[in-house]
Amino acid sequence: MKLHQLLDELDNVIEQGSNDENITKTSVINAITELVRDCKGDDMDFMFDDDDHYDSFEETDFTQLKID
Repeated sequence: MKLHQLLDELDNVIEQGSNDENITKTSVINAITELVRDCKGDDMDFMFDDDDHYDSFEETDFTQLKID
């Protein structure tokens, strides 16, 4: 998403949130959340903060492992 598209979408959220009494805070947050996700893209780039889980695999000795 280009910057001008993002700004247009944010202007739209602001306008709708300001002019429609039926639009809730949750609706505005959901709209902004969708914009953030759209800007980040769909690259499925997952980050894991808990590296302790992976340390145990690195320390495992697989030299005696037999595959049948």
